[in-house]
Amino acid sequence: MRNDFSEMAMQAFSFLEDAGFRCAKNAPSLLCYESDLSFVTVSWDARFGEQDVSIGLLPQTGQVRDGCSIADVLGFAGLPESNSKPAQVADMSRLEPFLATLANNVYAYAQLALAGDRAYFRELEIFRNTKAAAFMQDMKLQQMRSEAQSAWRGCQYDIVIALYAPLEDHLTESEARKLEYARQHLPSSRRSE
Repeated sequence: MRNDFSEMAMQAFSFLEDAGFRCAKNAPSLLCYESDLSFVTVSWDARFGEQDVSIGLLPQTGQVRDGCSIADVLGFAGLPESNSKPAQVADMSRLEPFLATLANNVYAYAQLALAGDRAYFRELEIFRNTKAAAFMQDMKLQQMRSEAQSAWRGCQYDIVIALYAPLEDHLTESEARKLEYARQHLPSSRRSE
């Protein structure tokens, strides 16, 4: 068994050379391939065992290289999130099968990205932005729920209303009932404020 990351990665991703990519950088924990239109970066952080593949369009002069994670590509392809997260492997001697899985995923699901299809990358960017917005919405809801729960326990109905009302469309049935209760039980002098 090989014990060098770049050697294992080059073997797993050898199909890229057949597809017109050339190895642009070969470092102990980073391997970069480029074609005339796009790039593929295979990385492994030995400290945390994190491995990833990033795919993107080659930037024009003066622009920053911005790639999409294979997790985004797989999510965009409709795979469940549990299938789209690269494994974390801290022991290099156990890395080879996981690199093979990453390479297979790139080969199976990233052909349009490898071809440098700009329309694909635009759609992928929309998917990533939508996913990020949903994540931020979830974070906002979690924070609101935590604060509203504390206010509910303290019978601070004005705070419950202030937290729940702006997100009324996203409330659970229980939260909606709490909001209704808080509105009904807010002292009338405070309702007019």
